[in-house]
Amino acid sequence: LTAMCQSGISISGNSQFQIGQSIIPTTSGDFSELNYDSRQHQIKLSVFRGRKLSIGTFAINGSISYSINKIEYESSISGINDYEINKNMLIPSLELWYIFFQTENIFIYTSIGGYGLLQDLNILQFDEEIGLFEYNNIIPFWRTGLQLSYGRFFINPFLSFDLQGIKFNNFSDIFEADFEQQVKNYNIRSGLEFGIMF
Repeated sequence: LTAMCQSGISISGNSQFQIGQSIIPTTSGDFSELNYDSRQHQIKLSVFRGRKLSIGTFAINGSISYSINKIEYESSISGINDYEINKNMLIPSLELWYIFFQTENIFIYTSIGGYGLLQDLNILQFDEEIGLFEYNNIIPFWRTGLQLSYGRFFINPFLSFDLQGIKFNNFSDIFEADFEQQVKNYNIRSGLEFGIMF
């Protein structure tokens, strides 16, 4: 059943800047506006390995990203000072792809997998006093998408069915999650990935 193998490594990145407003409750029971500036930088390394069979192409798509997000809040409220939040995050991802339509420069796929959002990297030695539980999250998903290739450059728009994130202190907590509840609290999201294949 085997034919040709397909593989590649890509590196990509993005930078986003956003200006907006948030609201916070005040001591009087009302709400007040808070202006913020947000800047996010991310770099991503991906590995793709596939094998073409008579029923279609199966592939493993793995990646790891490092994200830095800085949010600066500017307060005009008496008694509340300006402040900023910094978030550094490691984002591993793993997908099993099934490519059911393919031409020279285009293929359509469906996949199942998951990605993690790891802000507390000491997950093997959780400190109950610090309580960083809420910063580690893993999100299983089912996805379908289209990949367009132009030489070494590729674009991948997709639609994803994401289960509710599973928060954890250490890896053993993932297998104790209520998966029925995770499915009920699903999210639908769309996205666009692009990069250069080596």
